[in-house]
Amino acid sequence: MKTVRRLVRPKKPRQPRTSKLDPFRPLIRKLVCTDELTAVLVLEEIRELGYTGGYSVLKEYVRSIRPKTIRRPHLRFETAPGEQGQVDLSPYTVLFQSEPTPVVCFSLVLGYSRWQFVRFVLHADAHTVCHAHILAFEEAGGMPHEILYDRMKQVVLESYRRKVVMHPLFEAMRLHYGDYRAVPLAPGYKEGKGKVENPFRYVEGNFLKRHRSRFRDIDDLNEKAAVWLRDTARPRKHGTTQERPVDRLDEERPHLLPLPALRFEAAQVVDRLVGDDFSVAWDTNRYSVSPRLVGHTLKVRVLEGWLEAIQDKEVVARHRVRDTRYKRFILPEHEAEFREHSTSRHVLEEQFLRLGPAARDFVDGLIVEHRSAAGYHMSRILGLAENAGVPRVAEAVRHAVRYGAFDFNAVARIVKGKTDQPIAVSPTSGPLPEHIAEYLRGAGEHQRSLRVYEKLLLDLSKEPDDGE
Repeated sequence: MKTVRRLVRPKKPRQPRTSKLDPFRPLIRKLVCTDELTAVLVLEEIRELGYTGGYSVLKEYVRSIRPKTIRRPHLRFETAPGEQGQVDLSPYTVLFQSEPTPVVCFSLVLGYSRWQFVRFVLHADAHTVCHAHILAFEEAGGMPHEILYDRMKQVVLESYRRKVVMHPLFEAMRLHYGDYRAVPLAPGYKEGKGKVENPFRYVEGNFLKRHRSRFRDIDDLNEKAAVWLRDTARPRKHGTTQERPVDRLDEERPHLLPLPALRFEAAQVVDRLVGDDFSVAWDTNRYSVSPRLVGHTLKVRVLEGWLEAIQDKEVVARHRVRDTRYKRFILPEHEAEFREHSTSRHVLEEQFLRLGPAARDFVDGLIVEHRSAAGYHMSRILGLAENAGVPRVAEAVRHAVRYGAFDFNAVARIVKGKTDQPIAVSPTSGPLPEHIAEYLRGAGEHQRSLRVYEKLLLDLSKEPDDGE
């Protein structure tokens, strides 16, 4: 009878059990459906607001409200330690000081350990992609015997039915680093390198959204990415292997190809002559160096949006490469150095006029041709006078005026070309003072076409010495 009464008696509605999650459900729905945060990041957000419940109940609720995606089935495969790596690029838009900026993320994942390397770049050209490989190899401590790629243009220049043509820079880098096998996959077969494709969702969902995609600049982005890899991505328990990638890398590293003794140079490196504007040219723009390097030939190295001017293996200037055309960019220290040696032009001019009657015409020509740099050329010629002698330099100034060659190099060439000839000069208004040396810092050589000097010296050799 009790059973019958229990079955026929109307049930009292149960009061729903309260959950620690209830006060946070509207916020969770916003964080998941609007901000597209992962359950891990949602937990961090609501913990700060007082949530004391567990992760499992939150994860189930997030799974129930998250929009479903359609996934294509594919076979999973595992590889032995050191056997295979996978590389890919993924575009993102981040905020650099509130300015939306497109960036590209390079990622390399080692197949056995799931150890991941990421680097963000502004322009993913072949030089930058090869350099990212080098950084990844160095951090991993070696190279896998095989790396899978899609047919990105930085790796594959042309594709044919039975072969592909590799990018020459990439091919040179590959041969330099142990001749590992580069395997371009068939177009559209992204599942073939799922070990690197899937972590991009982790990069976006756990790293970029953790910082709300806000960074100071590309360097700040990469610094924070390195910390995230070290403290979060590599020490976590991987969902497939159930082990930490950082631990499995210790097992995998002895099986990797060893690094060569010398690093491959992936940058663009060219020789550039420093002009009289104390700048070097790159892609129509000009970038400053120290004024003392005028006339010198420097190595210009361009990589990852940075331009480095190198003299004797030492970086003497570093600029961010600009996207403008036909502009000149001067670093503050170079402008200060130039002004320090050019603002005393009136003092230099007073000393320079003691080189004789032709000195006035030469100064006027300097001002017309070089404007604010006139003091720089006067200081170089006065320095030459201290070394070669005032009479010889005064004669050279007179000849330079005759041929309209108003710069230091013209005078220096004439002095050098007439070293075996007697020189007679008009008396100057007095000897150069000993303290003139303090005005002669920042020395350099002025850039001018060699044909001008060759013609000048040829004319001088034909001219009879009239004893003037």
